[in-house]
Amino acid sequence: MDLNKNEILSNTIKMKPIKHLFLKNTLLLFCVLLLANCKTYLAPSYNQTIIDKSTEATTETFLFLAEIAGGTNEESFSRRENTYNSLISKFETLNLLAKARPIPSNKTTEHINNLLAERNSPTSSSDYPSAFAFNRIVENLVKMKEKDQSSGLSPIVIETFKGEIKIFLDQAVTYESFLKR
Repeated sequence: MDLNKNEILSNTIKMKPIKHLFLKNTLLLFCVLLLANCKTYLAPSYNQTIIDKSTEATTETFLFLAEIAGGTNEESFSRRENTYNSLISKFETLNLLAKARPIPSNKTTEHINNLLAERNSPTSSSDYPSAFAFNRIVENLVKMKEKDQSSGLSPIVIETFKGEIKIFLDQAVTYESFLKR
């Protein structure tokens, strides 16, 4: 009888490591599968409509700026007013589309925002870079329209507005293109 007890005890001791190893591997596999399905989003999803509309608005903006590159006067403003209104509305629409996407919120973006705040830099908590850029384009077009209406635009003033608009267009298009990843 003692022999059977020893055999049983011996088999039990051998089975514990096998059983332990099986449970450990099962748990590990479960964790890997669980983590494989987790995603951390640091940016919004790509939206082809924003790229298409920004490309169209950019082309129209540069075409308009080329048409008036030699300067304008307030007497002929009424011929350009509809173009200003059209461009402003297109960039306001782009701003709205860019802001309509949910902003990811997770520990990584919170940490990045905290680091940016410590350096007195703007955080990404309120606007995406493209929404910020589209808004600045609208502001520049509104100022340009007001100046054109009141006193006309000299070629150097037009170049100045063009340079500012170009910077923000580049920022918006670069950010939106990056999202395609």
